Amino acid sequence: MQESVLEGAMSTVLQRLFKPLQKCAEVTYTLSEVADHCSRNDCWIVVEDNVYDVTSFIDSHPGGFDVLMEHAGRDATVAFYGAGHHPNTRDLLKPFFIGTLAQHERMDLIGTVSSNRSRFLWSRDSVAVAE
Repeated sequence: MQESVLEGAMSTVLQRLFKPLQKCAEVTYTLSEVADHCSRNDCWIVVEDNVYDVTSFIDSHPGGFDVLMEHAGRDATVAFYGAGHHPNTRDLLKPFFIGTLAQHERMDLIGTVSSNRSRFLWSRDSVAVAE
């Protein structure tokens, strides 16, 4: 009896903890919606089909304000990986995650140009983009 009460309590706690994450993961945006957020006071970017609100990070970005503003309201995947970020840099985006890009607007990695993965080929609607 005590175990089932404990299991029930743990289940409730876990549901409460993960509910915000589930809700956030279910939100999808189109590129048009992302494009509406292209100012210093409201800056969203897309990296690998994930949408991030980086407004609060703009002034802290090591590459400067201009780097983020250049890609504000747009898909910044190619620029993000072309900038030579450390592999752990992607983890720094997690707190800014607000949703995913709509399925029909996602890009696919179709190959790499060099062995050090500094150049990528991405495709959206059969159009390849290299950086």
